Amino acid sequence: MTDLKPNDLLDRRYRVIDTLAQGGFGKTYIAEDTRRPTNPQCVIKQLKPPSNHPKSLENARRLFRTEAETLERLGKHDQIPMLLAYFEEDEEFYLVQEFIEGNTLSSEIKPGQSWSESQVRQMLQEVLRALSFIHQNRVIHRDIKPDNIIRRHQDNKLVLVDFGTVKQIRGPNNQVSGTIAVGTPGYMSTEQGRGNPRANSDIYGLGMIAIQAVTGLTINQIQEDPNTGEVIWEPWAKISDDLKRILSKMVRYHFRERYQSATEVIQALESYPQVSVPQHKSVQQPTIIQSTQIPQQNSPIPSTGIPSIPQSGQPQPTEISLPPSQLSPAPASSPQPFGGSQSSGVGSQNPRRLLLPIGVATTVIGILIYLICLFLFGCGSFGKTFGQV
Repeated sequence: MTDLKPNDLLDRRYRVIDTLAQGGFGKTYIAEDTRRPTNPQCVIKQLKPPSNHPKSLENARRLFRTEAETLERLGKHDQIPMLLAYFEEDEEFYLVQEFIEGNTLSSEIKPGQSWSESQVRQMLQEVLRALSFIHQNRVIHRDIKPDNIIRRHQDNKLVLVDFGTVKQIRGPNNQVSGTIAVGTPGYMSTEQGRGNPRANSDIYGLGMIAIQAVTGLTINQIQEDPNTGEVIWEPWAKISDDLKRILSKMVRYHFRERYQSATEVIQALESYPQVSVPQHKSVQQPTIIQSTQIPQQNSPIPSTGIPSIPQSGQPQPTEISLPPSQLSPAPASSPQPFGGSQSSGVGSQNPRRLLLPIGVATTVIGILIYLICLFLFGCGSFGKTFGQV
């Protein structure tokens, strides 16, 4: 593959300015269009053919043309860059796309800082509209991550970029079969990692971005339950239960348990009113350190899968503060009737404790009566009388 340098001219029109990225499928450059009055900037993707063999090259040329046509259709959406041109030069393929001036979501989603629920909802709805459009065109993006979502300076809208790894859906059930694993670890679902991406594999990636935003965790700090494969994230999130359920369903381990389309997620977001989750003030109260478990709604989670966050001000999932209602001492029980439950409260009496003094007193009285009778009547007569009784 040709290594382009600044000022190199492609197709006698596009002058290279700098290299933006490089991957297994080729390189991406920023360039300027010298045939337009203002020399506007554009993005050029240089695609690497799998082989220089004539037959392989012809197949690559056909696929390249098909993907260029796909990108041209997708570029009609306001949140997807337009395809400006495509051409072949020296048996290498080039795509020219609109340059989106803005900042990526990577610069907005910062470790230790969580987004509000309204911010996350707005982000989801914007990106889901773009995903719904590309899925309706039977295309899977396959690399949904913060670096590939740009907030356009012109109108502050979110734009989905980097369609160099798009794949058309050719098989049944919205599935692409027999492809190599393409994507970014952490945002890539299980089936995508096995080379069988589906439309809701893109939904998984977007769900992981939203979880990053609401928790303030990095993608490497978000762990999975080793028993179920489900993502562990809820203890860090201060959002409504409705949004928790939606995000959890977006990132379910098995694709059949996820939303099957972006439209379904949009409908779920619109089905419940937006609520403001109050920020609870910190109250000094005893804290129980539980290093072995984290409260989880679905299944018990071993401590080995929980990331630690040493920075101050960030959520500490291993410290669980009990509410004041659980910390108050239990009121003393009222006295119970005989035969009921016993109480350890002050002033409570055990009836069994009274039996011993009464028995002793009865014995003493009996002995005194016997002695008096001996004294008054004499041992013999009393003995006869007592024996008859």
